[in-house]
Amino acid sequence: MKYLYILLLYLPSGFGRLTQRMTHYKYTHVALSLDDRYEHFYAFSRLRAKTPPISGYIEEKRIYYTLGENVPIYTKIFKVPVTEAGYRRVKRWLAKVRRDPEIMYNLVNMLLLPWFGGHPVYKAYNCGEFIAKALKQAGIELDMPYYKYMPKDFDRLLGEYAIFEGTLDNRGREGMEDDFFRETGRREYVCKTAYIVRELLYRQLTGHASKGFRPEKVRFVSKQPTLSCCHAATLNQ
Repeated sequence: MKYLYILLLYLPSGFGRLTQRMTHYKYTHVALSLDDRYEHFYAFSRLRAKTPPISGYIEEKRIYYTLGENVPIYTKIFKVPVTEAGYRRVKRWLAKVRRDPEIMYNLVNMLLLPWFGGHPVYKAYNCGEFIAKALKQAGIELDMPYYKYMPKDFDRLLGEYAIFEGTLDNRGREGMEDDFFRETGRREYVCKTAYIVRELLYRQLTGHASKGFRPEKVRFVSKQPTLSCCHAATLNQ
């Protein structure tokens, strides 16, 4: 028997507070850990601390959840039992997502989901969709389509597996030098956000990426924050 650790989290930002009001739920983010040290996480979220619309697949560190501030990391953790085969499928799927240049963040669905219930978009995920897909890969039966999941829905789906609710230690500073905390110029911010919205609308209408899709337009050209070598290697085992 193996375990996946699903964490519900609150990100202390204006976007986080807006999400709380939209969903009427205290946690605004959901991530996956492959072990119970809770130091490295797989998720779909902002790629830099101050640019929430420019998001995507990211391998997070604990300090990212503070956005660099001295604030508590509020969380609820679920320890989900899965088979050995299911665990391997999840790791293979994570590695596939990590390598796929067409995959992007589903910003439009994230903003509209609380009112319209969500719908699938070609190779685009928000944090809830991503974790729901990971659980499905592991063999966990979902109680609704993956693209309808918001953080609060995992509380219902995984309630029996809850093992902790409280705050994580945020004293470590590992990750403060990562690209995640780099400043982003206003022009780059605006141009990337506009391109992301345009590409998502195209995918919703056509069911595929635009012919001239440019992956660097939906993420940052500089090196994305990654796991340590030993953690990254586990995805390919």
